[in-house]
Amino acid sequence: MREELPFPDKVLQTLHNLCATAPDLAKKSEEISRILQIDKKEIENILDRYKFEGFVESFADSEQRKWYYLNGRGIIKICSLFT
Repeated sequence: MREELPFPDKVLQTLHNLCATAPDLAKKSEEISRILQIDKKEIENILDRYKFEGFVESFADSEQRKWYYLNGRGIIKICSLFT
């Protein structure tokens, strides 16, 4: 039986499950926050850390909302959790 994923990895898994794998498929931090029922700021902190580590890309829209998506390295990281 598999162990439960650490919460930060669940955030990445959520991006993967939402098919957020390119800029035009990116998801707002508010949406991820709502799905995981965690404060938006905490979600942004986790994703910004993953961005620094090279697994996630982000951008802000004209209303300064943050959008996130997995890059190639992030997709590989998520897939490797299940092999």
